[in-house]
Amino acid sequence: MAIDFHAYYQPLAFLDRLRQRTSYPRIEAVDGREIVWSAPGVGRPLRPEQNDIAGRLAMMDAAGIDTQILRLQNVSGIDALEIGEGREVARAANEELSGLSAKHPTRFVPFASVPMRDIRSAIEALEHAVLRLGHCGVGISVQTGGVFVDHPSVAPFLDRVESLGVTLLLLPNHPSSLDSVLAPHGWLTGSFGFQTDISVAALRLLYGGALDSRPRLRVILANLGGVLPFLTERLEEYWRRVHAGDRSVAMPPPVEALRRFHYETASGDPRAIRLAAEVLGTDRLVFGSDYPSFEMARGVANVRASGLDETGIEQILRGNARPLIVRSGAES
Repeated sequence: MAIDFHAYYQPLAFLDRLRQRTSYPRIEAVDGREIVWSAPGVGRPLRPEQNDIAGRLAMMDAAGIDTQILRLQNVSGIDALEIGEGREVARAANEELSGLSAKHPTRFVPFASVPMRDIRSAIEALEHAVLRLGHCGVGISVQTGGVFVDHPSVAPFLDRVESLGVTLLLLPNHPSSLDSVLAPHGWLTGSFGFQTDISVAALRLLYGGALDSRPRLRVILANLGGVLPFLTERLEEYWRRVHAGDRSVAMPPPVEALRRFHYETASGDPRAIRLAAEVLGTDRLVFGSDYPSFEMARGVANVRASGLDETGIEQILRGNARPLIVRSGAES
């Protein structure tokens, strides 16, 4: 049975807020079903089973998923709201997720949502979720409004995540940094722009010193780390033969440095999962389904079809996850 790090849950408080909004993001009824609109022409149907816990548990059982890390979605999530509204929704969402975990302690693990448009508010929401509600991690976007997670303004938040001893899950979000060059092909934002944003954020964290100064910060990259597993040869050759700049950051060559992260397998082709395992190490991979954007069962099947041995598959689906869903060396 698997532990799923990439599964969205849309708390009722969040959905009710979107139903009241007239600006984006908002919910509208279209042809008898509700659509969550992120922007003009960009919408996703609201799937009833997302909030039907009995139905969700049955779907998890059928897919072979024992536990899901639940959090509010990033796309059209808190960071799309005004700061005050984001604070309110974050608290309500985190409380709802904590309640679900209390009712189903072996099936759901809550990861906090925080309003990253205001770092002080984000820290307050994180502390409330972890210290009062028992959340075991936090999920944030790799960039918010063009500000990547390695920016100096985000440093106090990263410091607090590390000091609390919880895991940081980094995910993409609209708009991607490539939106202007991908236009007018909007669907390429999620399928490609998101992946480059993840990779850019990871490399900036590594080579800008943000991780070097926070050795206890545990970070998971969504979606197999974007395009990173496919670029390691080029990164290594540039590091060894071309790079002549400042090497003041105490960081090893790229492949070794990239093992500083964990990588979840959402939307990964079986061959891509195998490549990531061979290049970065099976011990650095954890399972993610990206439900409801993708099917839970497909995500599990892709890991099992990767061609890795049973020990490696068990590591990815479950074994590597255990240290990442407990607080370690945390302060109160």
